Amino acid sequence: MKKKTVVKYGLISGALIVSSWFITIGSGDNPDFSGREIVGYAIMLAALSAVFMGVKSIRDEKGSLTFKEGFVNGLGITLVASIIYVVGWMIYFPSFAPDFVDKYQASQIELVEKSDVPTAEKEKQIEDIKDWIETYQQPHVMAAITFTEIFPVGLIVTLISALILKRK
Repeated sequence: MKKKTVVKYGLISGALIVSSWFITIGSGDNPDFSGREIVGYAIMLAALSAVFMGVKSIRDEKGSLTFKEGFVNGLGITLVASIIYVVGWMIYFPSFAPDFVDKYQASQIELVEKSDVPTAEKEKQIEDIKDWIETYQQPHVMAAITFTEIFPVGLIVTLISALILKRK
């Protein structure tokens, strides 16, 4: 594994994603959060293009690259970016978006209240939302959920990059 390249491109990817929060999370008055997930994953995918660039730089330097080498290095970049993402969220969330969970909970409850399900089912769904929000605010749960937001996307980018960039 080319550790210097892995760390460099992982830091670039993670920094791009974290810096995007200052633009996307705090922007707009969209109280139901509609479309924000799509924008967030689009930014994540764009930032994870650093995986491709990092693997390509290794291939260009060596002149060849096996799938395994591309995958291992891409996985390393993804892990660094994912760690930056999780640590960034654990700092960003309480410091810059302390009301994020309250706003998100309110938006989800509003969606349930507008739905065409029986009142008893609405009450159950609202209670489930409140329970989930309470659980999410536990640091270890928040870190685990945050990791599962980015890592699978990075894994897919890693697989595609290793397949496209392999060269004997």
